[in-house]
Amino acid sequence: MPDVPQEYMDDFDFGFSSVDIDELNNILGTTTTIQENEEIKNLEEKLDLIIQMNSTCEGTNAVKSQYDELLAAKMNEIEKETIPLLVNLKKNKTKDYIHWPGPQREAQCDLQIQKILGMTRG
Repeated sequence: MPDVPQEYMDDFDFGFSSVDIDELNNILGTTTTIQENEEIKNLEEKLDLIIQMNSTCEGTNAVKSQYDELLAAKMNEIEKETIPLLVNLKKNKTKDYIHWPGPQREAQCDLQIQKILGMTRG
């Protein structure tokens, strides 16, 4: 398994979990709720503050423009790696369960984790 930063191990789980056939047979119905990610909100506030502080400096518009372009490019890369997962998970809304064999799931998840960490930390 790739080295995943601890900060990503217990946060947002996309609302699904793995179950074996016995657990599946015992499930009558479940509901999940999505909680707002406070960490993202805090980061947005910090970025807004940095942009506000830099807006008074000479030449910051050029720097901000370059930063915005770089950020947009990185966000597009991340989108290309995460959106397909979500699209595939919602493809057949008439079915309540997803069959994704463990070894295949583990390999695919490890690959995506490495790609995303390479984009955000590499």
